[in-house]
Amino acid sequence: MDSNDIFHPHMPEVFVHEDIADTFNRARSAAADISQDAEGVYHRQIIIVTPGRLLIKKECPLASSLQPSQIALLEKFVPRKPVLQICAIAYTELEALKKDMRKAIPFVDYLLGFASLGHSVWVFEGHPSALAAGCRGADLLLIDSGMLPELEKNPDWQAVALQTMRQPEIKLVSRLER
Repeated sequence: MDSNDIFHPHMPEVFVHEDIADTFNRARSAAADISQDAEGVYHRQIIIVTPGRLLIKKECPLASSLQPSQIALLEKFVPRKPVLQICAIAYTELEALKKDMRKAIPFVDYLLGFASLGHSVWVFEGHPSALAAGCRGADLLLIDSGMLPELEKNPDWQAVALQTMRQPEIKLVSRLER
């Protein structure tokens, strides 16, 4: 894959600031939020934290709109109960997300499905300056395999993540070429 490709996963330049904990507190809170539309229907969303530290809300499909086979597939990976706090490390470069979110984050549909089932989900790039704050309070950390080489540049990344998580579970999600 061409490293100049907008969708090539790599550690982007990030906005480093002292209030990174506040950014992720807002992301977790927004991920847990359930909004009601004008028709009274409740919606969930995932929150994507960009390298510039913008929070992008991506609304999930309603759980009632999912096919039983889709629900069964989602529950094979993450059971509906107990409700989890799920953090994902993936490629969140804003231009790539705007161009094609599914190419930037190949497993975004699973993340949307997990949130549809009631889990709170937030996504960020895993930069060392944000790793502890980004993983804080998570029960499960999902990692895009394309970002793993970037994480491994910091030999302590797993220890940092696990120290701040509620439950010590990390799963690697294979990035399949499209």
